[in-house]
Amino acid sequence: MYRLQGTIRPYAWGSRTAIAELTGRPSPTERPEAEMWFGAHPGGPTLVADGSGRTLADLIAADPEYHLGSGRESLPFLLKILAADTALSIQAHPSKRQAEEGCAAEDAEGIPRDAPNRCYRDDNHKPELLVALSSPFEALAGFRSVAHTQQLLGTLGGEELKRFCGLLGSGDDAADLRGLVTTWINLPPAVSERVIADVVERCERLAAAEAEGEPWMRAAAGAIAKIAQQYPKDPGILVALLLNYITLEPGEAIYLDAGQLHAYVSGLGVEIMANSDNVLRGGLTAKHINVPELMRVLVSEPLADPVTRAGADGVFPTPAPDFRLRRVVPGEGAVVAGPAIVLCAGGRVELRSSAEGVEQESLRPGEAVWIAAGEDATHISADDGPGAFVATAG
Repeated sequence: MYRLQGTIRPYAWGSRTAIAELTGRPSPTERPEAEMWFGAHPGGPTLVADGSGRTLADLIAADPEYHLGSGRESLPFLLKILAADTALSIQAHPSKRQAEEGCAAEDAEGIPRDAPNRCYRDDNHKPELLVALSSPFEALAGFRSVAHTQQLLGTLGGEELKRFCGLLGSGDDAADLRGLVTTWINLPPAVSERVIADVVERCERLAAAEAEGEPWMRAAAGAIAKIAQQYPKDPGILVALLLNYITLEPGEAIYLDAGQLHAYVSGLGVEIMANSDNVLRGGLTAKHINVPELMRVLVSEPLADPVTRAGADGVFPTPAPDFRLRRVVPGEGAVVAGPAIVLCAGGRVELRSSAEGVEQESLRPGEAVWIAAGEDATHISADDGPGAFVATAG
């Protein structure tokens, strides 16, 4: 087993308290801490916590077969702790083919991989799964059904929204939603600001009403009003009106495949994804936005229910071939074979190797270990709190 030192990513939307408090450090921190990475992505490789200065990528490269097993040259997943204090950008991630095409095109243009105007930092897809640690974890995830969106827009009312409602209801939901997103995100600035101001005012009124609309409408309107305070006049506010507003309780999860539009709004969670940092943004951010490229990868079919839960074995079911995430809760043990990253999300996690003479390891919240494929099986138990998350290849 190799102890790992997570890499902090100080994005503006991050929290100055959540990750620090989880890991037992003083808070608030000087800068926002948005993510803590555990993996081998070149954008933020995790250090091996032995004082050598080696990264997990270095460790794997020195003996790929021992660390990853036969047939693998690189770690296929990236594990994170994510802490959102304000909303993330309206975004989607590419499929494998789209990522290869986009990365090659930007390479040909001579855009450095770490340039701020780069969309594709690698040539990989990025399906992702997020498991909530805080209550509630708020997210916008996938397009709401057109019928429900028509109900919401009708309840909000007003001439500004009424003239856009005609773009919905043709019978082809995917085409309607794509058309409305394209229209809203490309409105002239003066028109966009007028429509946004009207929508935000109506969302604030609906969110505060006790007898108007259905509860899900009031909740969605409240989320839009909250986002508008963080990103005033941003066209992403209008696009957010079309997305499912979801609140997760600890242990509940969201799975998002390539092309699914989403924005995490607030909360703390554990996230696993294919080993990629490719993001196509359309709003709610000061970072690089590329609307044409976002529309190229966008999947505009409504997403009925992106929420998922772990099965009886603790595994969160997904179709992703790159990763598998299992939660080990207090009172339940597990036997883990590498390659794997084991992350303590709360309480204390004990790890004991099957090999003789190997010392037992103990993890506190935010600490993690790497278990190589060539090691003997490791027994894991958790004594309190959220327990452990075990990330392995799919």
